[in-house]
Amino acid sequence: MTEKERFVDNGDGTVTDRKTGLMWVRTDTMNDLKKWVNYQEAVDYVWELKAGKFAGYDDWRLPGRDEMLALYDEAFSNKDTFGKEIHISSRFAPGGGLSMMAQIIRGRPRTFVLSLRDGEISAPDGLWTLSESARAVRTPAAHDRQNMP
Repeated sequence: MTEKERFVDNGDGTVTDRKTGLMWVRTDTMNDLKKWVNYQEAVDYVWELKAGKFAGYDDWRLPGRDEMLALYDEAFSNKDTFGKEIHISSRFAPGGGLSMMAQIIRGRPRTFVLSLRDGEISAPDGLWTLSESARAVRTPAAHDRQNMP
């Protein structure tokens, strides 16, 4: 499956990954807020998307570790906020962060962070001192998947 076949720009600010079935917000916190965020700010960002029913949905969340990793592919090329190459689909908006964070690790005050430049994943200390970007995701319901492009 090529990048263009795998990722579909839905035209409403979202991108659907046909391989995983997940729907992602096309932009991230760097695109939308113009700043790096800590974990609480990332949670607040996602809450705002949920409360505002972004693209008609109220089930946005931060991705899990494996969901986040599935976006990275060295064959993909996009540009981050500094104009440097990152390896996510060009269906996502350029100018985003060079990294992204996942939801909190269950039972631990930590999260995973993925470098979109080299695919390295880390679990840094200090949720409130993180300075990363975040991208929201949702798992479409069965009736949503029937209407996928």
